[in-house]
Amino acid sequence: MEKCNHKIFCNQIDSMSDVPVCIKIEGLHPAKTYTLHSSVKPTSDLFECVVNYKADSLGVIDLNKSKAISGNYTGIEPMGIFWSMKPSPINKNQNPRFAKLDVTTPLEVNLCVYDCDITFDQFQTMRTEKTLDKHKVASMVINRWFMKPGTKRIPLTVQEHGVCGTLFIPSGKGPFPAVITMFGNRPGTMEYKASLLASHGFAALALAFYGAPGLPKLFLSVAKEWSLKLEYFENAVKYLLNHEKVDAPSGVGVMVLSFSGFIGIAMATFIPEVRCLILLNATVYVTYLKLTYKDMTFVSENWELSENSDFGSFRQLCRCFNNSFSITTPGQVDLQMPFYKRKDVAYMYIAALGDESTPSEHYANRIQKLLQLAKHPNYEILRYPGAGHLLEPPYSVHHKSTNVIDRFGVESLLCWGGVALPHCKAQEDAWKKQIQFLHNNLVHCAKL
Repeated sequence: MEKCNHKIFCNQIDSMSDVPVCIKIEGLHPAKTYTLHSSVKPTSDLFECVVNYKADSLGVIDLNKSKAISGNYTGIEPMGIFWSMKPSPINKNQNPRFAKLDVTTPLEVNLCVYDCDITFDQFQTMRTEKTLDKHKVASMVINRWFMKPGTKRIPLTVQEHGVCGTLFIPSGKGPFPAVITMFGNRPGTMEYKASLLASHGFAALALAFYGAPGLPKLFLSVAKEWSLKLEYFENAVKYLLNHEKVDAPSGVGVMVLSFSGFIGIAMATFIPEVRCLILLNATVYVTYLKLTYKDMTFVSENWELSENSDFGSFRQLCRCFNNSFSITTPGQVDLQMPFYKRKDVAYMYIAALGDESTPSEHYANRIQKLLQLAKHPNYEILRYPGAGHLLEPPYSVHHKSTNVIDRFGVESLLCWGGVALPHCKAQEDAWKKQIQFLHNNLVHCAKL
């Protein structure tokens, strides 16, 4: 069979990154084993997948039906060539984080088919020896987008707008329901969640709160005391609701994760325009610093440190509390920011039970009990066994650990936890439920 007969078909060569695609390879030798290699460079680091399939009796490998027999994953996994990628051995940094920082360009996924059975390690050797090309029978580039065509991307600065971040406005007349997204212990912000939310009809603000011009340095500073002002986040809400394309009467939804969790809690407690809050593996109480609002001051939670903790796993820095469901009344720390009294705010807490960074299950249990005690009418608690801390939008890769700059300014290996397959399945399920939660609790008036 000639090489020119080998063809890759994809139903969407250009697609949004949170949308599944169908991939099929035809013109293969029946019952012969082939190797699929997918690779991508979201920044300077290469991520790749090597997986083996056997063609069926018609010479076809259909990722929606065919079983992978070995490699980065096994079984029927239609999107496995995307989520199962891992850092390439050729990278200088062996523990990079997969993140698309420039959402104005697509994530270019290279897919190649080879006419022999190659393992991940063998692939590296063949690449070094430059013997791969003689086995390559087909290739394709699949573009995965994080910003839908027609979406307006508006950079915001403290000097000009009073807040720092990037606003994404969907195409169409609107008005659109509004959402603020924040990340955790990372300076500045990343835009890919907000840009994806815009593709679902939301006016989404990717908000930075430290480590950018006009903002506190926090972990980048050697200052003895770190502090944040809730008024900054209140200004972000006001700016968003004053935008002509935003459905202001419906209020604002807030999505926070990890370190920014307590900021979301404070916003839901004190800012009346906040109507729903999604907490993803998030802290519930003020962490590491001081938060102020008007004449109130909130200080960091006094964790009981474990003597045998591994700094690489923040979860082990404190003993997880097992008595969250035994409380019969809110404790003193719970009374500082009584978010649970806001019956007009809907809450969703997403806990990855394999999280090695944050004691997410403890916080999920605590929030659930506080909302139960308050007889709150509108909340959801999602728990995902086997999932780790970095729950990203669908088909993103799993990170068990990555190199980060810690809160002391030192590069270290931080453990996130989780197992690839359940983690990536959790990402797909949780993203759908977050989108639905936002639609349910913010009036959707968009005219797309």
